[in-house]
Amino acid sequence: MRLLIVNPNTSADMTATILATAKVAAGPGVQVDACNPLRGPASVEGQFDEVVSAYCTLETVLPIADQYDGIVLACYGHHPVIGALREALDQPVLGIMEASILHALPLGDRFSIVTSSPRWCPLLEEGVRALGVEQRCASVRSSGLAVLDIAALSEDEVVARLCAEARAAVEQDGAEVICLGCGGMAGLEQAVSEAAGVPVIDGVRAATILVRGLVEAGGRTSKRNRYRRIEPQPAPGLPASIARSYGGDRF
Repeated sequence: MRLLIVNPNTSADMTATILATAKVAAGPGVQVDACNPLRGPASVEGQFDEVVSAYCTLETVLPIADQYDGIVLACYGHHPVIGALREALDQPVLGIMEASILHALPLGDRFSIVTSSPRWCPLLEEGVRALGVEQRCASVRSSGLAVLDIAALSEDEVVARLCAEARAAVEQDGAEVICLGCGGMAGLEQAVSEAAGVPVIDGVRAATILVRGLVEAGGRTSKRNRYRRIEPQPAPGLPASIARSYGGDRF
């Protein structure tokens, strides 16, 4: 089995952190590779960054996707490239937000997400609604960190910020499980769990485990309605990797 972990920003350091976690989660007998676009935003901090990074990510992933049995999109949120890849591909594609919530639901009645900057709170609340689990979400809390701060600051400082918000989510909001709301937080779940006294889910680990399970179960993306195949049409000016999905060789 071969899995591809996709970091949609251009931070190679973050990609390395994510890959290390995914390799452990995948276990023996699974080849795990990671990639990130070479152009685009260095971090995804909002909707504009999401849209730009989605285009650059498609450019990066589509030429190599057929080499992999499953794909993880390691950006925490309702990132538009997840649905785009599901339309373009047959193999399972899973985002780390959806995976972390799917892991959290059986472990407690209500979960909270501890994320990076405050601007992510309404975006993640929107993502929770899109997944249909808003009644199970106790809160979405910001640690006040930008995505790049997570790599730039000391691990002790990052963990302290996350622990403070996780404890508040448990004590004030009634959370029973915490989801770490950024791919760059991979590997910090144990320290936060010890501080908050509840299970803490790292989305990279959760998504890798779930995608492996889907592949083992023979799961494929349904092409019936929402993720039906892309309609062929002229798409001038696009790079070949994207134009091919529109049937570029037919026009």
